[in-house]
Amino acid sequence: MRILVVDLLCNSPYYCAPLVAALNAAGATAELASPQFYLEPSYLAGVPRPRWLVDVAVHARRPRALRLAARAIEVAINGPRLLAAIRRGSYDVVHVQWIPFEARSRLFMRRLRSAVRRGGARLVVTVHNALPHDRPGTDVATIRGNLAAADRLIALTAGVAGDMAGIVGVSRAVDVIPHGPLFVDQPIPERDVAARRLGLPIDRPTVLFLGLIRPYKGIDLLAEAWPEVRAAVPTAQLVVVGRRADRAAEDQVERIRALDGVTVTDRYVSVSEMVAYHAASDVVVFPYRRISQSGALMTALGLGRPTVVTPIPGLRDQVAGFESPMVADDVTAAALARALVAALRDPSGRGAAAERDRGALDASATGWPAIARATLETYERAAGDRAVR
Repeated sequence: MRILVVDLLCNSPYYCAPLVAALNAAGATAELASPQFYLEPSYLAGVPRPRWLVDVAVHARRPRALRLAARAIEVAINGPRLLAAIRRGSYDVVHVQWIPFEARSRLFMRRLRSAVRRGGARLVVTVHNALPHDRPGTDVATIRGNLAAADRLIALTAGVAGDMAGIVGVSRAVDVIPHGPLFVDQPIPERDVAARRLGLPIDRPTVLFLGLIRPYKGIDLLAEAWPEVRAAVPTAQLVVVGRRADRAAEDQVERIRALDGVTVTDRYVSVSEMVAYHAASDVVVFPYRRISQSGALMTALGLGRPTVVTPIPGLRDQVAGFESPMVADDVTAAALARALVAALRDPSGRGAAAERDRGALDASATGWPAIARATLETYERAAGDRAVR
């Protein structure tokens, strides 16, 4: 089976690269249609990619205008090449790994569907979120049209599958396949080595928040909880790492930066730095107010780190079956503080549980071998769905 995993518009290969590797390990022939990731241009080295793909990689530290220009050039060149390869019948399955919510994606999906039909392939789309978490004015009709173009859909959680039926109104068949652990192939340094590299104190209990900072991720909730954590564990330090997405997030970051025991690194970090921040931490915190599922959470689990999460459905569903995550009693600062204090007071116990979770991941339903098998079954069902229609 010849498979093309498409990540052209959103350029999010952190999820796509391990999926392609797992599909190939399961006996398929899979390639990734994604330019070199502009946040880390070398990340896709060794990942099978089509020969026709053109790279105009510009690192994230370059000016934003230059990065946007590079992305526009990549899409303008690679889009037509992608469609031509599909029309030629080069692939049996075209698998789109998420599609942006903006209206500009509508024309791309229409052309992609036409090329897939002409080339005799099946079109599968993975849905990470049925609707964006921070855009109340989203064009639902565009989302519905994009998803209706697929022969079959994959949702990363049952909640997303339900949202597609109840909110977006998509009637296509949906398979639920969980989000896989990320960066499990990365070497993890010793804690003191990682802390020294990052300039962090070695002997202080450390809580990590890492990722693109958006208001729905609850930095304000964490800021409210942190003084209570410090009162119970006076030597604790909070390390916040990530770029602010908008003005509302900027205000939240400045509020938390002013608190005692808080260090803020306001930028994207490389994969090796990201792994080092995890290695130097005792707990990774997810104070989110809403989310469908979290790749950052799967990163922490994959790197063997204890986690504290709020009890929202997207996170609670993801940690079900794992031993190490601690779920707060409520989405409140007081409940979050209690969970963080409990985790920080039992570092050896929580750490051992996290290592057991990490060791069991590969053989679990959330491991990449199981995800690859389930995804290949979805491809086969897509062919059956096409035949019935």
